[in-house]
Amino acid sequence: MRVLTGIVIFFLFLLGLAVYMESTIIRQGKELLTALNHLHSHVIKADYEAIEEQLKEIDRLWVETRKLWVLIIDHQELDEFELSLAKTKSYLVNRAYLFAQVEIAQMKQIINQIPDKQILSLENIL
Repeated sequence: MRVLTGIVIFFLFLLGLAVYMESTIIRQGKELLTALNHLHSHVIKADYEAIEEQLKEIDRLWVETRKLWVLIIDHQELDEFELSLAKTKSYLVNRAYLFAQVEIAQMKQIINQIPDKQILSLENIL
């Protein structure tokens, strides 16, 4: 009976951990998407000072987010996001706003896909 109780407690712990990780990934993904949307609107307005501030905010969010995501998400997706972020920064420094918008759209797509792939669902299991 003790073994069964231990197994049930362990299972509930793992289930709780999975739910916590899923909600954290979704929350952090939404925060990054909001920051990227703000960056996109500043790029459209060509407001360079606001762009610099928003890039700092995205960097801060990404450092915070990456700490957790690196443990549970495929590194290729994280590398793609970081590469796209580096390109965006370079384009914005050179004021190539059209190219920056393309990279921002790509980062949004990557961030949208990550939570969808990590959510515990029948589609992802099979």
